[in-house]
Amino acid sequence: SVPFETCIYNASGPRTGSGQALSKIALSRSGAVIAKSATLSSQTGNPLPRTWHHDDHAQDSHASMNSEGLPNSGIDYYISTETIDETMSNGKVSKPYFVSISGKNVDDNMAMLNRIHDKIINGEKRIAGVELNLACPNIIGKPIIAYDFDQMESVLEALTKLPIFTESKVPLGVKMPPYFDGPHYERAAKVLNQYSHVVKYVASINTVGNCLKVDP
Repeated sequence: SVPFETCIYNASGPRTGSGQALSKIALSRSGAVIAKSATLSSQTGNPLPRTWHHDDHAQDSHASMNSEGLPNSGIDYYISTETIDETMSNGKVSKPYFVSISGKNVDDNMAMLNRIHDKIINGEKRIAGVELNLACPNIIGKPIIAYDFDQMESVLEALTKLPIFTESKVPLGVKMPPYFDGPHYERAAKVLNQYSHVVKYVASINTVGNCLKVDP
């Protein structure tokens, strides 16, 4: 188990892409810190503009929309000693640090998990767990994996056999998309429960995809 001082912490999202951004979360009252979902190599994401904010200066400012397409600095950045040092203000903060991965295919995810495991067994003990993002709706031309239950099962079948989970027992979380129908919840739960010996938590809703902003 991973002890938290509080059960509230950030989601892996648009404002978690750098050590500087993550350090602000670590210095807050957040119970843990989770980094931006990483790909095997760095990528720039979708073309600009890709975010919309309700008027930040309005008293009722409350909304934003994004279609970032997972811009990130690559897995090596988020597991580097330098990035984790910066996140934890060079030892001034001590909180669980989670890495999030979102490979373009199973092989990418396996490669990233093996790199994370190598980092841990070579002494980086601050990595408390891994979150597998199966839910990003904003990759152009790529469907949401967790809406394809057979594919989701095959991904978990392959990944849960890796040494990071079978030997080092690193906790795995799975980030899921929003479901809108009862049978989908049941099917997703059935798949996840098959791997409950490895999957220790579920992030139950990612971005709601396919939104439309209408100019009144």
